[in-house]
Amino acid sequence: MKNTILLTAILFICGSSLALAQADQIIFSHAYHLDEVGASCTDCHSAVETSTSPEDNLLPTMETCYTCHDEDDTECSVCHSNPDEPGPLPRHIDLAARFSHQTHLAAGKTCLDCHKGIPEEKKPAMGANIPGRDQCMDCHGQADFDEQKEVCYTCHTKDMGFRPQNHLANWKKDHGVSWQIQQNDCRHCHSNNYCMECHEGDNLDRQAHPLNYRNNHGIDARANKENCITCHRDLSFCNDCHQMEMVMPNNHSYAGWSNRTNGGLHARAAQMDFDYCQTCHSDLTGDVVCITCHGK
Repeated sequence: MKNTILLTAILFICGSSLALAQADQIIFSHAYHLDEVGASCTDCHSAVETSTSPEDNLLPTMETCYTCHDEDDTECSVCHSNPDEPGPLPRHIDLAARFSHQTHLAAGKTCLDCHKGIPEEKKPAMGANIPGRDQCMDCHGQADFDEQKEVCYTCHTKDMGFRPQNHLANWKKDHGVSWQIQQNDCRHCHSNNYCMECHEGDNLDRQAHPLNYRNNHGIDARANKENCITCHRDLSFCNDCHQMEMVMPNNHSYAGWSNRTNGGLHARAAQMDFDYCQTCHSDLTGDVVCITCHGK
């Protein structure tokens, strides 16, 4: 019984491998046709100039190829890896719901403005040559989905599910991690103003931070100051509160911390770890506030 199952599995694998090996692949080099032959995009994709829908099939037909290649003298193996069972080139589908090549060309765009890498491509265009959202944003700009839905509907239909798969029940709590890894993904749908509705400057104990964060936020501030200034760009936000509440490092209360004779202990501390001093005693432009006293 075991031998029968093993033999069946081997035959299945061999059969699948043989089928894959026999599957026809289109042989075509954009680089050769553009550089060596001198062809233009519309020589082969002639319907692109009048195409108003992403459902239009803009791939060249065999008749298109025969405008340059002699039908009687050209072997099928020139373009087909399996000339005995030739097949068509699969189309890229399920892209934007609305897209007009005609409109973009009339606006002065060229094929290569969107289809990057085609002049170097030695195979039929693959997914990497199809423009993604980032390329669209280069011209169409950023739109906040909550405030400017109509901009999104330029390419997308209203019945599409816009909510990304990772926006689960705990997304409000966990989205910060994803933002730090892939900020551009967030910007496809949300502007910075959308973030600031929750991440406003003084909400230490509200939506953007956990409870009691006022008492332990210093740990995060010392570990990653750059992360803090993503929102709290004005250093006075920290200093105003710390001065009012008399919050300062323990060594600042030592006797002899500062004097006008030799600087006291703070001078030695600055010599040993000046970067630590700048955590508070500087502004975002890098100007150290020591000059307030040392400039007199």
